[in-house]
Amino acid sequence: MFVKVVFNLPIDNILIYKKPDEIKDSLVGCRVIAPVRSRNIKGIVIEEVEKVDGNFKIQPIKARIDIEPICSNREFELAKWMSKYYHSSFGESLFASLPAGNPAKIEKKASPIPAKQTPYLKLNEEQEKVLKKIIESVESKKPKTFLLHGVTGSGKTEIYLQAIKKVVDIGKQAIVILPEISLTPQTIKRFAERFEGKIAVLHSKLSPNSKYRYWQMIKKNEIKIVVGARSAIFSPANNLGIIVIDEEHETSYKANETPRYHARQIAFYRKEKENATLLLGSATPSIESYYHSQNGKIELLTLTKRASLVNMPEVKILDLKKEKKSEVFPMITQKLVEEINKKLELKEQIILFLNRKGYAPVVSCSHCGKVLECPNCSVSLTYHKKKNTVMCHYCGYTQFLEELCGECKIGHFERIGSGTEKVEEHLNILFPNARIERVDQETVGGTKNYEKIFKRFSDGEIDILVGTQMIAKGLDFPNVTLVGALFADMSLHIPDFRSAERTFNLITQVAGRSGRGDKKGIVYIQTYSPNHYSIECAKNHDYISFYNNEILKRKSPLNYPPFSRLVRLVIRGENELKVENDANTIADLLKTLTCQYKDKLEILGAVPCIMSKLNKYYRWNILIKTASHSLLKEFFERLSKNFIAQKGNYIEIDIDPLNML
Repeated sequence: MFVKVVFNLPIDNILIYKKPDEIKDSLVGCRVIAPVRSRNIKGIVIEEVEKVDGNFKIQPIKARIDIEPICSNREFELAKWMSKYYHSSFGESLFASLPAGNPAKIEKKASPIPAKQTPYLKLNEEQEKVLKKIIESVESKKPKTFLLHGVTGSGKTEIYLQAIKKVVDIGKQAIVILPEISLTPQTIKRFAERFEGKIAVLHSKLSPNSKYRYWQMIKKNEIKIVVGARSAIFSPANNLGIIVIDEEHETSYKANETPRYHARQIAFYRKEKENATLLLGSATPSIESYYHSQNGKIELLTLTKRASLVNMPEVKILDLKKEKKSEVFPMITQKLVEEINKKLELKEQIILFLNRKGYAPVVSCSHCGKVLECPNCSVSLTYHKKKNTVMCHYCGYTQFLEELCGECKIGHFERIGSGTEKVEEHLNILFPNARIERVDQETVGGTKNYEKIFKRFSDGEIDILVGTQMIAKGLDFPNVTLVGALFADMSLHIPDFRSAERTFNLITQVAGRSGRGDKKGIVYIQTYSPNHYSIECAKNHDYISFYNNEILKRKSPLNYPPFSRLVRLVIRGENELKVENDANTIADLLKTLTCQYKDKLEILGAVPCIMSKLNKYYRWNILIKTASHSLLKEFFERLSKNFIAQKGNYIEIDIDPLNML
């Protein structure tokens, strides 16, 4: 007997091995160790055959990993679809969907999260209507896909919980996808407390063996509800009733490694194949999802009021070109300083947002002007005062900051610009009696530290919380009545067609942390671009106007998604000239297609990436715009037949890219 095996390698070949005589049961769906060239690596058996054609030596597999199959025909079919859609190998796609644990090392059974039962909240009229439609879909033989567009604080999570209860009551399973598990402790707590002993939370801190145990329990229907980040979308629920994707606009749902899948796209596939309801929720839906809700592909559900019936916070724009700045710290306007003082006197809490880590983003010599740059990446190094280091936030390169410039040996270093560490330092000067805490990757570290900080904030032990976008997601603190966005323009001028969308989303989400209890909230947005439509629409809590502006901008002649599909090719390597040559060769090959299909295909590039060097690799990119899936297929067929990358070069294929750097 022989077995066909695929590996987590960028090869399309399926390799054949001899099945050991002592293994009598089927190995299909099991992981094995098998020799590939000079290495023994992990593979998955996809088929058993009695005979093979040809006269060649066939090696036996070295070991069996799984006692019982880890995947079934469902996972095989999904991997085949992923490999075609994302242009990855079948093996890469299959391995991306599976846990990495080893059953031989598993000694005890995983336990679902224990919980204390908490009562269901009474829904308002809007929420009741939305829940009714979702439950009708869950009970229907033809379940629907919904986009739930609800303002911040409108009670979307409670609707998820009550819809999932119905799913569990009729004997089905639910998958809930959250942007980042470590950043949503309050949401996790609500799910764990609501569903006693029926829930598993999958996150990056779980050991591979724990993930494997949960995988098998989900597969056997012992766990009814799976809550997790992006990869939880692959959970082997055999009786799937609903998939919920919260904050569906989040970019963290897109994988950065091959296969570069989007959890939302996998959810669409599973919804169709497994006849489940799909519920996408957001206060700031992606332009693509909202567009599909307007053309009938998705049904739109709306929540226009906060669940507490408190009004949305008042938003005030502070024009940094005109406003008087604080003498102590010019990054904060005098008006914001005064408002912070008012809230501190009232014993209310404040969140200040700046999406930039560290103390200063640029370090420059006062004499010769040299800017300290990362030797591995084409970016400046960020200064961190507490450790007196400069660091690259892309590759992690770190060095101590010397007193004198190494270039001219005369000048001292100036710290230019502001990050959260500098903001925290100056807040302590401005408000010496306030209890101030900073939340970013440097201060938080692991999930436990993050949860400790937010428990202290929830308990009223912190007056002012200053942080990066970590504080913009899904947090609910009733005593927060002031939010300040210190520099709202930061993402607005990045050369990316989605920059306005990201700016609107981030401001709306962080503003939504204010006034969630019974006290009225206020938001101050400091900006150099007060008249930009993304800022104005965020001020007015007006997603519809923002969408209308943005969709017009993306139409002809630009023809950006949702009016086309994008494919990004990144050619990278350590030899700059070789990378440039390969990029231009691929671009020329593409241009032969544009001659044939002038109106159906547009090529941008080849040009150096915005981040032209990353982790020691030089990078060029090509952007393809088309609405035709068949044209993309034709191009990739031509590429595989007519192009071989020079030694040391790699080609990254990103379908529906979200990152343009």
